[in-house]
Amino acid sequence: MTIHAQLNAFRDAFNRRDSTAALMLFAEHAVFEMPLLGQRLFGKREIAIGLQRIFEVTESAQIQLSGAKESQNLIIAEGRLQAKLHRDAHAVDIPLAVVLETQQNDIMRLSTYLDARPYRLWTDGTLFASVHAFN
Repeated sequence: MTIHAQLNAFRDAFNRRDSTAALMLFAEHAVFEMPLLGQRLFGKREIAIGLQRIFEVTESAQIQLSGAKESQNLIIAEGRLQAKLHRDAHAVDIPLAVVLETQQNDIMRLSTYLDARPYRLWTDGTLFASVHAFN
């Protein structure tokens, strides 16, 4: 799978709210960064919890990508994140950038960059309280 196809596969799984499909794209010891989660997630177990948290607190969350530059193992894309939290009356529409790095067809790092200051309440509560459920 090309790196562009991996990015699109993650976006599509995220937009479908399919954490299983999204998680399958990551290497066992991958890193996932999303400012709205407030934390850097290491490994599939933490990434699974983070994705679960995103989907629990949102009515909808969609990543739209509009352009990308790629090399063999790295792609940088820009776009927007549109999300509606259950507790908010209106959806947010935030510009974002994504950096995805691969190794042997697995995502090693997926970092999203956006201004989360007005919206960084997805982390209300303890994200890792359920880590023990995955042990």
